[in-house]
Amino acid sequence: MTETITQSTATQKTVYEFARAATISGWWWWALLVVSLGLVVFGCIRFYRRDTAELSRSVSLTLIALRLVTIIGLVFFFFDFQRRTQREITRPSEVVVLVDTSQSMSLAESDQIGSQTRAQRAAALLADHELLDDLAKQHRVNVYGFGDAAEPQLLESRGGMPAGVGSADTAADDSGQTTGDPAISMVAVFGLILVGLAAALSIASLLVGGLMTGGGEAKADGSQERLGWLLAATAATLCAGILLCGGSYCVQSTRTLASLVGLAPAKEVTESVDSESAEQPDTPESIKVLDWSEAVAASASQSRIGDAITTILASHDPTTLAGIVVMTDGQNNGGTNVGSAMATARRSEVAVYPIGLGSSQPPTNVRVVDLDAPKRVYPNDKFAIAAVLQGTGGKPLDVTVELLDGLDTTQPDGTNSANLPTEVIDSQTVQIAGDGTLAGVKFELEPESVGRRRLAIRVIPPKADQNEKDNLRDARYEVVARKLRVLTIAGGPTREYRFVRNLLYREKSIRLDTWLQTGQPGISQDADELLTQFPSTAAELFEYDAIAMFDPDWTAIPAESLELLDRWISSQAGGLILVGGPVYHSRWLRLRTDPRVARIAGFFPVTFSSRGLMAGSGRQGGETAWPLEFTPEARRAEFLWVTDDPASSFEAWDSFGGVYDYVGVKAAKPVAKVYAYFSDPTSRIGDTLPVYLASQFYGAGRVYFQGSGEMWRMRRESDAYFDSYYTKLVRWVSEGRLMRDSNRGVLLVDNPRAMVGDSITVRAVLTDEQFEPLTVPEVKAKLLTPSGRIDDVRLTPVEGETRAGTYSGRFVVREAGNHELRLTLGDALSEELFRQNVQVRLPTIELERPRRNDEELLELATTTGGRYWKADPEVTNQLLVGQINETLLPQPQTTILPGTPDSIFNQRRNATLLWLIASVLTMEWVIRRLHRLA
Repeated sequence: MTETITQSTATQKTVYEFARAATISGWWWWALLVVSLGLVVFGCIRFYRRDTAELSRSVSLTLIALRLVTIIGLVFFFFDFQRRTQREITRPSEVVVLVDTSQSMSLAESDQIGSQTRAQRAAALLADHELLDDLAKQHRVNVYGFGDAAEPQLLESRGGMPAGVGSADTAADDSGQTTGDPAISMVAVFGLILVGLAAALSIASLLVGGLMTGGGEAKADGSQERLGWLLAATAATLCAGILLCGGSYCVQSTRTLASLVGLAPAKEVTESVDSESAEQPDTPESIKVLDWSEAVAASASQSRIGDAITTILASHDPTTLAGIVVMTDGQNNGGTNVGSAMATARRSEVAVYPIGLGSSQPPTNVRVVDLDAPKRVYPNDKFAIAAVLQGTGGKPLDVTVELLDGLDTTQPDGTNSANLPTEVIDSQTVQIAGDGTLAGVKFELEPESVGRRRLAIRVIPPKADQNEKDNLRDARYEVVARKLRVLTIAGGPTREYRFVRNLLYREKSIRLDTWLQTGQPGISQDADELLTQFPSTAAELFEYDAIAMFDPDWTAIPAESLELLDRWISSQAGGLILVGGPVYHSRWLRLRTDPRVARIAGFFPVTFSSRGLMAGSGRQGGETAWPLEFTPEARRAEFLWVTDDPASSFEAWDSFGGVYDYVGVKAAKPVAKVYAYFSDPTSRIGDTLPVYLASQFYGAGRVYFQGSGEMWRMRRESDAYFDSYYTKLVRWVSEGRLMRDSNRGVLLVDNPRAMVGDSITVRAVLTDEQFEPLTVPEVKAKLLTPSGRIDDVRLTPVEGETRAGTYSGRFVVREAGNHELRLTLGDALSEELFRQNVQVRLPTIELERPRRNDEELLELATTTGGRYWKADPEVTNQLLVGQINETLLPQPQTTILPGTPDSIFNQRRNATLLWLIASVLTMEWVIRRLHRLA
């Protein structure tokens, strides 16, 4: 979430004001202005009364009035009478609803039989009742889901301005400048008529004044009085006409004077408007959720309440945020501490209103957290099945755990995928603590028949168990008779090579051949067959499933054999392990003109420094051991698990002491996955450490790179660590060969053991019926989920891939259990089926504390000025909705944008005032001349 969703409405209002008045501060200035204006008016009246003492009263009053009009016009000039259009921007009140989507929300809300889950209660509040509809009447409502991500995800947005608030489109313009203005302004026409009448009266006044000069004294006195009233009428008519005509001309500043009085067509006069005034408010589109159960599904591995609240406060305006409603069980276990979010909300004066879902007492429940079983086993070869159980409820629980096994009856089209085995092979009674701690249980199984089978671990739960769906986990495995064929190649008898060779030779499921390039004829090696050269034919090479090369002498391998190796990896899904070393690694890099160099470099998932020397860009004979710096990708790589679980595995990696040397890696290729870096900070290349462990898909096969042959050092901690690492690694890189269900290609997944919410990358290398690369635009695979649902997974050609027929896609696992991916090629007569399994488990961190955290939620509400509601089963949703709507009061925010003065209005105002002042001064001068005044 990177932007705030807001909605504003605007109203326009025309304001007339004296601009100079706003700049005058202090009572003494106003006092000085009032006194000065009073003295001017007093002097004007006194002067004219004395000057016109011998004239009639009407003439005297007319002259005084004309001079006062002049003074009033100058006052308007001085105070700078202006017009501007201001806008009132009203931002609506806003409410944010945060919904917890972590896996703890999948727990039942109480111990009552058939009780709904916490996520279902949240979905019911949002979907089945009037919570959002009622809030949207007075607020802008945004609903977010939060879990293990750093920022919450917007799910729905609705509502806007409360009823009765106008908008910019419907606001009336007080200036009268609407699009419906008539072509002729009657005010301007009437004013112009008055000006014409004043002109006529002026002529009449001149005639009467002229006749006065020819009469006697008495006649002159009577005529003088009549002339005075005629002049007064002329002055009043002239002023009224100028004010009406000029005022209309000023107010309707988008029209010309000729168009106002009907002498010309209506034509608008325009001017540029400042961007602030012209800016229109943003009105975002509403976002609707169709299925709240799906939108707030409990799938996240963490609950980051603090991060969610902090993000909302940072991205929403606190002045309009009426409150944050948080639907959660209160178990914050990732990201920012809730206390920090509380402090931020308190400083921002934003109240938080938690709705506590679940029960203050942990619900009774037993669940199978994880099931670990091998994908491929051999007949009459016992193997272990390990399951992890977890119980909640407060009391220890005695449960029976059963192992089920049977043939896999799933059809190619996915039907019967929900049919689990029914035969109980073994059972155990175990006691599980009710405080959420994990308990392990193990079984042993000895397969007898070859084929695809399915096993399951089932718990017989207590009567009060709240979730039947988590009482069983299943897995698919295959019983095969063929041994894994492995070839080891070494430039010299290094420790790493010797330990690995001995390990693989002792492994019953592996047939080992070896080629020691420096070996002499007649030497003895622990291997099923000794080679003296690289396999020279496809028939010989294609028999192998994996090749492990320890600092090999690439110059001893001819170009034709390298081409065969390329074909074996890319089209036959072979697995290649490349271990760097100090002797031969740098030699092939120096062969710059040799055509083999480009092909050899293509095998590696990394690129190398131009120097390429161990003592140059790498390190040889280091004096200090440095631990490996593992990446998040490594935590999901099962071949790096040297113990039964990932946590203790990486503790073992940290304790073995680290490595001294590495070859000169420049960077990882874009398609590669990096698992570990050499952690010496002095070895940085730019901003990154040297890559030590990495892998890549090479066509249908996998290539794995290790920066030096020093894993033998793990034997100081335990031989089992070293044996587990290399045994799992060989099986992992050769997985493509072992999983080949058809000679028309291979189907691979990047992570066969995943967590709920992980994204799984799928890769397929396919051919047509003539074994030429497949060229269709897409292929569709079927994903069989533990719940029995069948989803489509779309695979498309890989962009930039030089080998045709390579397809890729991805899917997200959203539930725990065994997922099987199936891809079918051909028709019913020549159908080819490809299969891959992904075992998915739930993280345990979310279920360690199943009790509702009333203390922290109450503190969150109290500290921020909010209110805490406990959504207990006896509290109805209708009651919660009513209380929430009564508590959250609207908090809109109004901002006034003053706008800029109308420049056209100012120009026309000045013109009108000049017209008025010039007219009254002219008339005053004429009157004075008629009466022979100085």
